[in-house]
Amino acid sequence: MPQASRTRSSASTISNSLASRKAKTIRSALPKCSNSSRTTNVLVEIAVRPSSHPSWGSAVNRHPPLEPPGKGIPSIQPVVRIEFYMPHDHRELAAHIPRTLDSYLQAVGSDPGGLTTSWDAEGDPFPLTPETWDEIRTRLGESPGDEFMEDLAEDSLWFRTLTKRQFDTHAFLTGAPSEADGYAFSYRARLPWRHPEVMALSTLSVTVPVRFLEERGPDTLRELALALAAPLPFSTGHAGLSFAYSRGLWRALPRIKEELFQHPGWGVPRAGSTMGQGAQVDGVHWLNFLGPPVLEAMGGPRTLRSRLNSPDTTVLELTEGRALVTLGFAPLPGDLKAGQSLPAYRELAKVLEPWMLKFSAFHTWDGFTEEEARRWWRRFLD
Repeated sequence: MPQASRTRSSASTISNSLASRKAKTIRSALPKCSNSSRTTNVLVEIAVRPSSHPSWGSAVNRHPPLEPPGKGIPSIQPVVRIEFYMPHDHRELAAHIPRTLDSYLQAVGSDPGGLTTSWDAEGDPFPLTPETWDEIRTRLGESPGDEFMEDLAEDSLWFRTLTKRQFDTHAFLTGAPSEADGYAFSYRARLPWRHPEVMALSTLSVTVPVRFLEERGPDTLRELALALAAPLPFSTGHAGLSFAYSRGLWRALPRIKEELFQHPGWGVPRAGSTMGQGAQVDGVHWLNFLGPPVLEAMGGPRTLRSRLNSPDTTVLELTEGRALVTLGFAPLPGDLKAGQSLPAYRELAKVLEPWMLKFSAFHTWDGFTEEEARRWWRRFLD
C-alpha cells in the first residue's frame, strides 16, 4: 500500500488530437509537484476513438446536451461525481487534502453558485466567509499527531461524539443550503483506531453540475479527476454521471426507475456511509481509478490493459502502482432502447467482478423490490 506521506505527480491529459485508429504507447513526463523531491514518468496507452462515436463531436471540447432521468423533479439533481476511497487516517492525509480542495476550487473558478456553504457535523449550515475558509483549511491541514481512539477515555465527551458519528476530521461544502445546485466538496476521515478494521476507509467526494460538463467539456473533468487523484493514496476511485445528495432523492428514485434501467450510465449514490467498503470496487464508471491491492491482484496495469479490447478504453499507468481506466472520451448515459448498451463498461465490469462490491439491499433502494435493486446493481454484469 503506498504511503500517504509520499507525494504523487499528476498525469498528463490525453489530448483531443490523439484520434488515431491504432493503439499507441507514449511516454510523457509529469510536472513536478511543489513539495516533491522527484519527477516521475508514467506510461500512457491510448486506444482508438472512432470518429463515428456519437460523443466525439468536433475538435471543440464539448459534451452533447444530456437528458437526465427525472427532469423537472426538484429533488433529482444530476451531477458528475468524483470519489476516492483511502485506507488511511487523517494524520496520513492531512498534507494532501488541502491540495485537493485547491484543485477543486481552481477548476470551478468563479462559476456562479460554486461553494458558498459549510455544514457542521450535526448537519447545520453556515456561510463560507473568509474566516470560515481559514478555519477549514487549518482543520484539514492539521495532523492530529499520534493519539488514537484507544488513548481517549471511553466516558469522555469526545470519544462518545466520535464513535456516534463514525468519522474524524471532516468537511462538507456546498452551494446554496436551500437547494442542491450540483457543487459539493466532501471529506471524511475514518476513526483513528490503533488497529483499524480492514474495511475502514477515509473518503473524498466532489461533484459539479452536468452543465459544467456540457460547457467545459470532458477534458476539463478528466484533468480535475487526475489533479484530485495525484496526491491521494487511494485504493479505488471513480468519476461519472450521478445525482446530488438531497433529502428527497431516495424517495424520488422509484419515480425514475424505468429511466435508470434504460440509461445504465447514470450511477446512483449510496445512502449512508461508503467508509466501510474496503478495497472493493464500487461499480463501473466513466473514469475508474485502481490502486493496490486490486491492481496488484490482477497482475498490474499492463495485464489489465491486455484484457480490455474495447477501442474506446484507455489505461493510464500512474505512480505508486496505480492506474486510471477511462471508458470513452466522455461519460455517456447509454440507452438500451436505442441499442447503446455501453459495451466498454460491460467489458470492464466482467474483468473487475471478483473485486466488485457485492449487492446489498441497503436503504438507497426503498421503493424497489430486492430483485429490481439487484438487477440495477448488476446492470453491466448480467
